[in-house]
Amino acid sequence: MSGIHTIHTTDKVCLSLEVFGQSRQPTLVINPAIGVKRRLYHDFACWLAEQGIACVLYNYRGMEDGLGRLPDGADLSTVAWGQLDQTAVLNWVTEQLQPNRLFLLGHSIGGQLVGFAEGLDQVHGIIHVAAQKGDQQLWSGTGRLKLFMLWHVLIPLMSRGQRFHAAKLGLGNYPWPAAAARQWAAWGRAKGYLFHPRFAYDLSGWRSFSGPLLSLGFSDDEMAPEAAIDGLLSEFHATHDLGHIDKRIINPTSLGLSNIGHFGFFKPEAKTLWQDLNTWIQTH
Repeated sequence: MSGIHTIHTTDKVCLSLEVFGQSRQPTLVINPAIGVKRRLYHDFACWLAEQGIACVLYNYRGMEDGLGRLPDGADLSTVAWGQLDQTAVLNWVTEQLQPNRLFLLGHSIGGQLVGFAEGLDQVHGIIHVAAQKGDQQLWSGTGRLKLFMLWHVLIPLMSRGQRFHAAKLGLGNYPWPAAAARQWAAWGRAKGYLFHPRFAYDLSGWRSFSGPLLSLGFSDDEMAPEAAIDGLLSEFHATHDLGHIDKRIINPTSLGLSNIGHFGFFKPEAKTLWQDLNTWIQTH
């Protein structure tokens, strides 16, 4: 099954999937960070496949595969990324790869979106890598000021048309759907982020998930400080019991690295952490 596959969401959007590994194995689906390309995860996915864990990569509608492939009237919101794209990928993996265990890794916003998936009960475990709640109150100092400017000024000004030119803000090197950027910023302006009652989302996906959840954060990651990581984890309160969550904040110097930051986990230099993750998956 290794290779590139094309799937369709329920609203007829085409998504490209890259599969590393074979069917009927433990399988990891990666929800990517916002604005990155699938190639960020290639080294990690290849290594996992060598360990006997299949890995599936994709990107959200309108992102690296562009806006031109989308049908007229397609929903280009960030909610659609979680409800439609993520669900379609998980369903395809379940039906076509028939994994003996299915895990979902969310990198940054990818960890925020997991609760939107329909049928999250088919997932045996969730892994967060630098996944956080984007409530600016969970940052301090200049970090809070930067988020305030992003949510209240920069994104609203730069997303008035159909395309949001994210590269101008260092948020990737390709344009995004402006509607997704506007919704993301609206979440950021709300106390509690996407979990604020005014959005009226069905939060049962986050509230009811009781499987194992591993959360990895990094002491040098300004984009996901520990308070923001804790803020997201607090939404996963199955029956008000957080005993299923294993949070680890890692100092890069403990691994002999000068930095890890928001993206360094997926670089070969962090392979020690890959082995730890492999052990966690095999254990669960």
